[in-house]
Amino acid sequence: MPNALAPAAFMSRLFGFSTPERPRVTRRYAAHVRQGATREIVPPSGRITVHLRDGEAWITHDGDPRDVLLQKNQSYTADNGGRMTLHALRGTCVLEIQVDD
Repeated sequence: MPNALAPAAFMSRLFGFSTPERPRVTRRYAAHVRQGATREIVPPSGRITVHLRDGEAWITHDGDPRDVLLQKNQSYTADNGGRMTLHALRGTCVLEIQVDD
């Protein structure tokens, strides 16, 4: 078998063909949670980051014993895709929710 064909990946690199990468998309949402109120955040697929612009918040995830406390101008990136619950501890919490696909 002297003339065996090279693997497809090698041929693609050799001739400059490449599979197009899916473009990265960042979506941002804004939310307000009044002091003493609780809001459920069901994250879509992708990595979610919560930026707290004002107030003080407590974040927890279903089935996760860890709690996260955020103060003004702090951020939290979720490391699991489960439902997230946010409770406004002090002041009205102003949130920016960022989802990166």
